[in-house]
Amino acid sequence: MKKILVVDDSGVQRKMIIMIIRQAGYQNETLEAGDGEQAIGLLGSNFKDIGLVLCDWNMPKMSGLEFITAVAKVPAVANIAIVMVTTEGTQDKVAQAKMANPNLAGYVIKPFTPDQLKSVITPILFKAG
Repeated sequence: MKKILVVDDSGVQRKMIIMIIRQAGYQNETLEAGDGEQAIGLLGSNFKDIGLVLCDWNMPKMSGLEFITAVAKVPAVANIAIVMVTTEGTQDKVAQAKMANPNLAGYVIKPFTPDQLKSVITPILFKAG
């Protein structure tokens, strides 16, 4: 079973996302990062085990956009499913994220319902195993 990396500078938001994952019936191990730099470190040491990254856009040190851009440039991790979970919901921002990482697996706009998040992550987790 693949791990899920939750990247958000809000600890409350990370816990809420993990709670939704658990309530959806997924028992995947979760890892947490408070910014893109921490996420890069966790991804580097766990890349073979991570099947999904849920990433905020607006974070200190390294933004979500910078993170997904960096991931797209490293072949060993470029195909890991990433879903942006962010308040940045304009069409321009969605397009910018997809240009930064063509493999972007999904986009969830805050605030979201548990069902909205589940509908995006379920096919990804099913495929990742």
